[in-house]
Amino acid sequence: MKDSHEDDMTKLAENYRERRRRWGVEEADRRWLQQPLADWTAGLKGQQARPPLESDSTERLAVAIKETLAIRDGLILSILAPEPGLDADRLLNLCVRPNDASNVTVLCSILDAVFKDPATRPDSRRCHAGLAMLEAMADKVPAGFRAQPLAVAAYVDWWNGGSRTSGLAEGALDDDRSCSLAAIVLALIGRGIDPAWRQSG
Repeated sequence: MKDSHEDDMTKLAENYRERRRRWGVEEADRRWLQQPLADWTAGLKGQQARPPLESDSTERLAVAIKETLAIRDGLILSILAPEPGLDADRLLNLCVRPNDASNVTVLCSILDAVFKDPATRPDSRRCHAGLAMLEAMADKVPAGFRAQPLAVAAYVDWWNGGSRTSGLAEGALDDDRSCSLAAIVLALIGRGIDPAWRQSG
């Protein structure tokens, strides 16, 4: 039996899909994400009071990253990106236009640096801020919406050399057995694959 919060989140997800049908994917995503991503990037920089994400932004992001993996990947890149990082406008554009050639270039360059360049190291402050927001998100949303924030947290913890990667990934799979990112993170750990900066240490 669903509780009222689960009903509310299900209705919010339906509202998100309806907006995309009505306005088109890019315009709907831009309107949906503008404030949540502004809050998110401010939280990564420590510019927001605690908690960095208000309930509305938390719920909108939880819905968006469950429904649209390009948005989930945008949150990952916002944490992994080398300094000076992605500002709110750049992140928004990356999330709503993931197939744009310049955005594909940005995505590939960041991921190449993470896996191949030993000089690209985590910004621990940004990683910890992102982890705090992701775990708070997973705590606030009902079952069925926790997998993606926990999977992103697992990936970030892996990148940062943390000790909770497996637990976070397993928590994501407990919520959704089909969460591919969580399975990928567990596979990285199982094969002893580290980011380039750790391999060089």
